[in-house]
Amino acid sequence: MDIQQVAKRAKVSTATVSRVLNGTPNVSEETAARVRKMIAKLNYVPNNHARNLRMGSARMFGLIVSDINNPFFPELIDAFEALASQHGIDVIFMHTNYDPQRLQSSIRRMVERNVDAIAVMTSEVDEKALEMASAHVPLVLMNQPAFAKLYRNVPVEYATGFKEALEHLLSLGHSDIAFIAGPSTLSSAKRRYQEWELAMKRHKLRVRLQWVVTGDLRVQGGERAMQELMSMSPRPSAVLTSNDLMAVGALQAALHAGLRVPADVSIIGFDDLPIASMVMPQLTTIQLARREIAAQAFTSLLLATRDDIRTECEVVHPHLVVRKSTGRRSSK
Repeated sequence: MDIQQVAKRAKVSTATVSRVLNGTPNVSEETAARVRKMIAKLNYVPNNHARNLRMGSARMFGLIVSDINNPFFPELIDAFEALASQHGIDVIFMHTNYDPQRLQSSIRRMVERNVDAIAVMTSEVDEKALEMASAHVPLVLMNQPAFAKLYRNVPVEYATGFKEALEHLLSLGHSDIAFIAGPSTLSSAKRRYQEWELAMKRHKLRVRLQWVVTGDLRVQGGERAMQELMSMSPRPSAVLTSNDLMAVGALQAALHAGLRVPADVSIIGFDDLPIASMVMPQLTTIQLARREIAAQAFTSLLLATRDDIRTECEVVHPHLVVRKSTGRRSSK
């Protein structure tokens, strides 16, 4: 059902139907009531997107994330969409599964659909795709310092989180500390590993490369990496991971191997996903505020589309949340 059918059955012009829909006062109450009755009878829903395109104001943002199956992203998506809704903005959502080729495709499709701006909240970026998009719409990235001078960027300062995590482990007597990293092809995973390594050196802790194992940012990858670490001799007394999903996998691997957590090995995750407080023992983790990232990204794009303003986003600082997966080092 379209606006022409509503107008025909209400015996008015399409312009009159449009005025009633928009609340324009220069329509008699009798006519407006007849139009509203016909709209309800026909269950007509106006195509606001088509109307806005004709007016040259799509009022639509694109949002791209890495992995919809990773619990890190749904909270970010929810916060971004809620803010958009408050401002009458629709959101087109896509995810890349960590594939730069899919990022290119997602950006191209969004530009073709005339979005007003795009938030690229991914671990991976593709320079050519960003260049293509920025020629048409404002962009904001998530923690991509290499591109911060070219595009709006929500920066994350990992150093504080790792500093707090290592100080916590040191206070419990741990110095033999391993790291389960994410793939080095992903900029965020690479940054987290680099910041952990720097924090270890600042605390004068030895970085043993054999205790740095790469996972895939998923539970199974963390499980395989932990199995490898636990097969070593000597083995670490504590393990940090690049995200919570791998920490959950590491926790499972340790328990399946007959180890006690934290009595035999302490484990720290990163992100503070909801699952961190659901597993047993509850996971000590470095909290990264997804809603804060979403709010800064949305606000940056909103200002860009309204006034073409390039604002600097505030730095997001992760912090340690202590639960039950860390404990004093065993004297054995």
